[in-house]
Amino acid sequence: MKKISWMLVLFLLFTGTSCASNESGNQNVTNQFEFFQDPSTVIPFDQIQKLKTWTSISKGQLSFNFTNDVIWLRAKTTEVGFSQGRILSLEWKALDFAELYYPIKPKEFQTLGTGDTIPKSKWTFPEALYPSFQIPKENSGEYFYIRIQSKSLISFPIRSLDERSLNKHMILETAVTWLILGVCAVMFVFALFYFFAFGLSEFFFYAGYVVCTVLWYNGQYGNAYDVLWPESPWWQNKAILVFSTLGIPFSFQFVRMFLNTKVNNPRIDKILLIMGIVALVCVPAILTAYTTKIFSRIATYIYLISIPLILGTALQNYFKGEKRILFFLISWGSYFIVSYNTMFYFLGILPYSTPLLYSAVFIFPIDLFFLLFNLLQKYETLEGERNEILHRILTLNSDSDKSTRYAKSKLNSVNTEESLAKLESWMRTTKPYLDEKLDLEIASNAVGLTVQQTSELLNSKLGVSFRSYLNSFRITEAKKVLKENPDASILSIAYATGFGSKTAFNVEFKKATGVSPLQYRQSEDVENR
Repeated sequence: MKKISWMLVLFLLFTGTSCASNESGNQNVTNQFEFFQDPSTVIPFDQIQKLKTWTSISKGQLSFNFTNDVIWLRAKTTEVGFSQGRILSLEWKALDFAELYYPIKPKEFQTLGTGDTIPKSKWTFPEALYPSFQIPKENSGEYFYIRIQSKSLISFPIRSLDERSLNKHMILETAVTWLILGVCAVMFVFALFYFFAFGLSEFFFYAGYVVCTVLWYNGQYGNAYDVLWPESPWWQNKAILVFSTLGIPFSFQFVRMFLNTKVNNPRIDKILLIMGIVALVCVPAILTAYTTKIFSRIATYIYLISIPLILGTALQNYFKGEKRILFFLISWGSYFIVSYNTMFYFLGILPYSTPLLYSAVFIFPIDLFFLLFNLLQKYETLEGERNEILHRILTLNSDSDKSTRYAKSKLNSVNTEESLAKLESWMRTTKPYLDEKLDLEIASNAVGLTVQQTSELLNSKLGVSFRSYLNSFRITEAKKVLKENPDASILSIAYATGFGSKTAFNVEFKKATGVSPLQYRQSEDVENR
């Protein structure tokens, strides 16, 4: 675990330094522009040239947030950073459309277009990761202009790069992107394996959450448009909202199952269920209506409401005794606290900054790792499930075939009565069943048998599986504790008797006795009176 922690620290350092751009070939030129905001969106370029009133940009970024207005920018062709051949990079991959008007002859302007509402192959500079323009070689005017119109966010810096800086920037960002995708892909495959191998729904919803969030981020930051659908600008705009909204029901359903809110927090469970259904209903609406701004805000507000709700619920369960969700609290809490800042940026509350914008992306794989780790912690009894599967394999034939089931018995050279007595004595004297990690392999080693021999011994002599045999001791112990410690909580008794969760304890206890632990305790209290 220590090695993994160091790897995650190095990953953060690498991704953080990859975003830093302080070389001379990479300059922030935003404050060299002036702007004019056109609410009508229809003022033609020839009238824009005649405008006398322009507003200077004092900050190192554009700060127009979500707006339906057309933003016009103007800068002098002689300013530093606008020399011939340099690349102007508009640092927001999800920008809808931008058009450069550059004076190449007296009263003649060359127009160049970019943005994700046009196919990537038709960009004026398609090899760039961000919507970009290359300054033309000809120059015959004092000012050049940029027209920006976007349903997406218009709050980002404009950088001027030489070819060396551009190539370095592209290599670093591409490497980081694929590194993050690779980490996410590994955890996605791992989750699917556990889902199909053991039928655990939480792993399915975890995998869905991974896919939707990865595609959302890569759509939001333009990577998906660049790699997956560069010729599908209509889908690019829809995909961002589809995956961000579809991720809500996946993540909420995962939370509901992981925290067992249906039992532990029924009111919160209903709220999460309703919000998840609302988000699910919104998905087809996104495909049929051009309402980017509305649905962006709906998804953002749902996340903003859910973050304190989920964290508060997890904290409440943690202090009630669910200590296993510690990593859930750390990972989910850290990720969403960072995401809060990013969402405030999307809402226009916080200004642009590289750490602010991309910190959630960098911490997302770490969040996935700890969530998966916590899931595996919760299901440490999967080893027991594996042994159950082995037991079923060994006993596939029906009861009518018992005479032939062990035709090739592993117990031919074993004194079954002695081994059974040895196992029984070991269980009663050392009480290994109080440790939830006890499995068929450990028990077999304790009595000097193989896993197959122990499984066959229990089935042929007692007619039970190892899991049932183990739980019988745990239930007996639980009954004793319920009688002798009337003030002990059901959860503490579950953990004390080797069960991994309160739910598992309730299910097995009721299966064995016909009543829940609480009902059993109440009936004992009545008898004692």
